[in-house]
Amino acid sequence: MRKLIITATILVPTAAFAGGYLIPSMNPRDLALAGNAVADEAGPEATFLNTADLASQEGLAIGVAGAPIARNHTDWSDPTLGNATASNNSTVPTLAVSYGEKLPFDQAWGIGLSFGVPAGGNLPWQDSAGQPNWAGQEAIRSVNTQVFGFGGGAAFQLLPYFRFGVNYIRYQATEELHQALNYLDHVGDAGIGLAGGGNSIGVSTEILPPMLPLRIGITYQHGSTIGFTGHVHFTDVPPAFQPMLHDQPISEDFLIPDTVAAGAAYEIQPGLKIMGSYSFEHWKDYKNDKFVGDGGFSTTVTRNYNNAHNVGVAGEWHHTPFVPQLSLRAGVARGFSDQPTDTVSPSLTDGSRWSLSVGAGYDLMPNLRLDAGFEHVLFDSVTATGMDAFPGTYKTSLDFLSVGVTWRTQLRPSPVK
Repeated sequence: MRKLIITATILVPTAAFAGGYLIPSMNPRDLALAGNAVADEAGPEATFLNTADLASQEGLAIGVAGAPIARNHTDWSDPTLGNATASNNSTVPTLAVSYGEKLPFDQAWGIGLSFGVPAGGNLPWQDSAGQPNWAGQEAIRSVNTQVFGFGGGAAFQLLPYFRFGVNYIRYQATEELHQALNYLDHVGDAGIGLAGGGNSIGVSTEILPPMLPLRIGITYQHGSTIGFTGHVHFTDVPPAFQPMLHDQPISEDFLIPDTVAAGAAYEIQPGLKIMGSYSFEHWKDYKNDKFVGDGGFSTTVTRNYNNAHNVGVAGEWHHTPFVPQLSLRAGVARGFSDQPTDTVSPSLTDGSRWSLSVGAGYDLMPNLRLDAGFEHVLFDSVTATGMDAFPGTYKTSLDFLSVGVTWRTQLRPSPVK
């Protein structure tokens, strides 16, 4: 009886928006620069990444991109329990549209709309034989989370060296989790399906110091609470446990944190830029996940996350001399996300990580560009500690390959950019 109750109370260690579930921008240029283009956005994707840059763009621009390969892979092992793998490939799309105009007195304005997938993951855990009945099935069998973001932004250039912008993002999310329940004489399944949404607003600025080939960008995106509602479903429940473990509506609220990013881009020579960035994710307020059912079932999952920090550098060679239509890009970033090991779960194996990116762009026509970017993310090994966490060591890696096209009425940035 006690073992079953403990298992039920950890039924839903939800896949939070950190680590392996936080998806970088699938815009190929941003992906190739490892997310370091905070101060140097160059297209309609700026709507969410640094809205202020919309005021530097002139005319209509449409960007369509996607990751035909988005691979999430985690290996788990324990000296006494064995090993298992969670791996899945998915496709991540993105779409952005913007329009901008110059005004008298060195002023300008711009607006944009954007759609993307800022977070998610699909992790079906399997043992070495490819079966879902792995050693940790009573902690989690599978997690499938999808978070879609769509919204718009507007920007204004007040002075030749100062732009500011605001944006709005609507998050719509779905989540499905499954866990094995051991009734000693047989194993049942506990599943939960949730859906909900939340809102976020952001502000940003770009500063262009006079007489310097330097740009500085700063962004702030306010946190959002996604309100999930759905149902919990139990199979093969013995009569003695049915008063607690029966199908019922369930709800949960959890946090998408505040984020702050700052960056700089410096043009060493015409066409050659270096850039760097720092970002902060305010996870400290994420203490737990509390799920409340209408029929008497409830559970609280402790998280106690720490804040996360990311730093990186990148470079872009625009219109290379040997192939004028070609642009080359590369970046590296380090994420510091040391979450408590006594609350780590196979549903979320967040940790510090390295990101390495490369990519290229090619001008197919004066107003049409093809871009590709690849990023490999390698997480530090994380070993669970304490009496409550499921034991074992986790090693996670992510791979993203994104391809896209951008059409615009004016290919190159305007002279004030």
